[in-house]
Amino acid sequence: MKKPYLPFTLPNDKLIDKERLFNKVIQANKEIAIYNEKLKSSKVRPDLLMDLFSLKEALESSKIEGTKATIDEMLEYRSDEKNVTDDIKEVTNYYIALQEGVYGLKILPLSSRLIKNLHKTLLGGGVRGGSKTPGEFRSVQNYIGTQGSKIENASYIPPEPQLVDSFMSNLDEFMNENDDINDLIKIALIHAQFETIHPFLDGNGRIGRILIPLYLYNKGFISSANLFVSESLEKDKYKYYDLLNATRFNVTDKADDEDQYEKDIVAVRKIYSDWIDFFLSACINESNKLIDKIEKINELYNVTINKSIKIINSNKMRQVIDVIFEFPIFTKNKIKSRMTIPVTTLDSYLRKLVEAKIIYSDEKHRNRKYYFYDLINILR
Repeated sequence: MKKPYLPFTLPNDKLIDKERLFNKVIQANKEIAIYNEKLKSSKVRPDLLMDLFSLKEALESSKIEGTKATIDEMLEYRSDEKNVTDDIKEVTNYYIALQEGVYGLKILPLSSRLIKNLHKTLLGGGVRGGSKTPGEFRSVQNYIGTQGSKIENASYIPPEPQLVDSFMSNLDEFMNENDDINDLIKIALIHAQFETIHPFLDGNGRIGRILIPLYLYNKGFISSANLFVSESLEKDKYKYYDLLNATRFNVTDKADDEDQYEKDIVAVRKIYSDWIDFFLSACINESNKLIDKIEKINELYNVTINKSIKIINSNKMRQVIDVIFEFPIFTKNKIKSRMTIPVTTLDSYLRKLVEAKIIYSDEKHRNRKYYFYDLINILR
């Protein structure tokens, strides 16, 4: 029968093949730096882009865990906050937890205390399958396996519950230790270690992925918590799971068999390097995607402003367009909540934007919604 796994403690130099990872680290650093500069110099407000990208990250990370919500459904919900479903609630909680993490770092270190706060938000509010003890580390044994399977058939059994606090304390120290480990390699190790400890009964994958942008932001590696890799991880979900599971390697005790110990160290070094290489590829892929999205959104903003001011050249029209970029699916009330504008003026502007086919309407008499498909298609 399988036994609960006993993780390595960190730091552990034996887990990293720096020579193998050298070129990939340089490439990832370069792409992320370019992405950060694109974001900071964007014609569309960087905080607006961050908000849209954060929503997409919340969606993709939740999708890994089986959530079925789409970006269209999330944008629809944000337009009037009606017709909430369990999936929408889960994605919204993730989005809020990510924002709370950024604010939390102003008063707390990246630590178990902050992580518990994020978990409380993520699985609080009666979400489907939510923990009965949101924000608390588990006090019972859990395991990973197919739905309905027994522990005997588990693909992975995390450490015993009485060991969770000590392993999380070790992770806290590692996250906040100033060392010479590259930040991207270090967060790959942190993510793998967190998932291996599996400190909560549920929500470990999502909290582990929230830690990625929070750690890099906290270290000053990125200018905001803006590096989101869940879309790439979701695309290769089973490879992601397989590589993480492989890191749970039982190394022979050196005192029992020194030759086997040396062979095991070589094997575990390759396994961890495979995981880190995969993680770095996800960072590169997502940085390139986000760079492309920023460029397309900036181009769309220029085109939309130019078209709009040909219709009505006023500052109010520009403000309306800014709100539409913030909420690509919106109602009149959403516009009015963001700016001061007479109802008759707003009605006129929206009618003209629909006539110019810049936006589209569902034509309902009450609670009419408008759709800015050019931006929605970039975000999908």
